[in-house]
Amino acid sequence: MTQLDARRLIEGDLQAQRRERAQHFRPALLLVVLVSAGMLMVTGVRPDLLSQPPAQLALQFLTWALAFVALPAVGLGLWFPSARARLGLAALAAAVAALVAAGRALSDMFGETAFEGAGLRLDYCTKLTLGSGVLTLLVCAVSGAFAQRRRPGGALWLAGAVALIAVDTTTWHCPWTHLGHTLPSHLGAGALLLALAGGAGLVLHRRQRAG
Repeated sequence: MTQLDARRLIEGDLQAQRRERAQHFRPALLLVVLVSAGMLMVTGVRPDLLSQPPAQLALQFLTWALAFVALPAVGLGLWFPSARARLGLAALAAAVAALVAAGRALSDMFGETAFEGAGLRLDYCTKLTLGSGVLTLLVCAVSGAFAQRRRPGGALWLAGAVALIAVDTTTWHCPWTHLGHTLPSHLGAGALLLALAGGAGLVLHRRQRAG
C-alpha cells in the first residue's frame, strides 16, 4: 500500500465518520428547530416581522444560519476550519448577535434616553430567552452533542449556537426596539445563557467522555 492509498483510506474513514455523525444528530437538529418554532407559536411572532428593514431581516436569517448550521458543524466535528476562520466565525457570531439583539435601536444609542431603564431584570423577554435556550441546551445534553469532539472547545461552539437560537427567537417575538429593553432582556440574557451553556457543556463533555 502506497502512502497515497493510505491517505485516501484515512480521508474516506473520516468522511464516513462525519456522515454517520451528521445522520445521528439530524433528528436532534430537527427537534431544536421545532422547539424554536413552538416557542414562537406559543408566544406569538412580532407583527412587524416581514416589514422590518431588509438589512435587519437579513441579519436575523444569518443568525439562524450560524446557529443551526455553522456553529454546530464546528462543535460536532463536521467542519474543521482553520484557526483564522474559526476566529472570524466567532467574531461574526458575536457581532451578529449584538446587532440582532439591539435591533434598529442602535441608531438611537447616543440619545439622552437610549439606556433609560436599562438593567438585567426578569421580564418576559428575559424569561423567553433563557427558557428557549434551556430547552435547546437540554436537547444538546440528551443527544450527547457536547461530547463529540475530543477537545472541550467543541462544547463552547455549541453553547454559542444555543445562545444565538435563544436571542433570535426572542427577536422574532418582541417588536420593542428601545435599548433600555433590548440590551438587558435580549442581549444580556443571551450573554448570561452563553455563560451557563458553556459551563454546562464543559461539564457534560468531561462526564460523557469519561463515561
